[in-house]
Amino acid sequence: MKILSALIKKEFLQIIRDPSSILIAFILPFILVVLFATALSLDNDHMRIGLLIEGDEAQLADLAAGLKNTTYLDVTQYRNRQSMEKALVSGRIKAMVVFPSSFAKDIYAPSGGSKAQVQVITDAADPNTATFISSYIQSAVANWMVIYGTEKSQGISSLISVEPVVWFNPELKSRYFILPGSIATIMTLVGMMLTALVIAREWERGTMEALLTTRVTKGQLILSKYIAYYALAMCSTIFCTVLAVGVFGVPFRGSYWVYFIASSLFILTSLGQGFIISTYSKNQFLAAITVASVGLMPAMMLSGFIFEIPSMPKVLQWVTYIVPARYFTPIISNLFLAGNIWAVILPQCFLLLIVGGVLYVMLYKITSERLEG
Repeated sequence: MKILSALIKKEFLQIIRDPSSILIAFILPFILVVLFATALSLDNDHMRIGLLIEGDEAQLADLAAGLKNTTYLDVTQYRNRQSMEKALVSGRIKAMVVFPSSFAKDIYAPSGGSKAQVQVITDAADPNTATFISSYIQSAVANWMVIYGTEKSQGISSLISVEPVVWFNPELKSRYFILPGSIATIMTLVGMMLTALVIAREWERGTMEALLTTRVTKGQLILSKYIAYYALAMCSTIFCTVLAVGVFGVPFRGSYWVYFIASSLFILTSLGQGFIISTYSKNQFLAAITVASVGLMPAMMLSGFIFEIPSMPKVLQWVTYIVPARYFTPIISNLFLAGNIWAVILPQCFLLLIVGGVLYVMLYKITSERLEG
């Protein structure tokens, strides 16, 4: 225990003296959290569309006002189709909505409004945006027909009334699920870089060789580094959580103790990955490239943070099982937005524990006991 305590003290002193550790643990997460919260948004707000009313504008004034007075659309009204088509081609608008001259006549015709047509042309370079705009225009026109339509339309009452209820994220703010998922990605990067770069630097400077010539066992060496960098990584996790909840207003509905335990398990897997990378590479540049390749990108692309895992090809779905962030992302998303959903949390924590144990055993096997080993 005396040797282990001395090694732990040495690691903490090295962290304090080394500005790069503080940079990785706090400055890098701060920049990434701010970027994820402000730059990455999946909200369909202020979609730019063009509006052309070819008939009598007075008859459709209420419908045009309804389209303009919403945060979802930024409507620019045009006088002719040619100028609106140029705006669509140049990218100034994402869709063009045309109410032909026959629209009002068909709506107000005695035969009913089923023949009335609206033309919606969208820029499908972004399919999600195009689908959203098309659906929104259809809903807006349908609502207008009920409220401001002809006397016949006013008398229509639908046999089915759909009242959508949104659970967990009623404001439909993408930030509320992006930031929790981003913490898993950020802590993957931070945990792996803390151990991979720092230990690789020890190999470059000869510090690791000096330790291997002493009576220190590899178990003591590994455990001392785990404890020191686990503490630093947990401080970084708390810092990211405070930013997400306190600064950007993301709700947290679960237990902080459950969050602490799950984060601890996940950090141990990230540290283990970093240890293994540094043990094999023994070079800071190579370690950084490896962290980005096998740590950051899989955590972002294959964890379910941005892309749903069931929608991926079967081969990639199998690959996700070796990505620790795959297990932590649903835990943290549930704790932030839904609460303590034990059917999700307990199995994922168990899998994180298994992955962490496997990584520790691998690290112990590949670590040399002595310099000549």
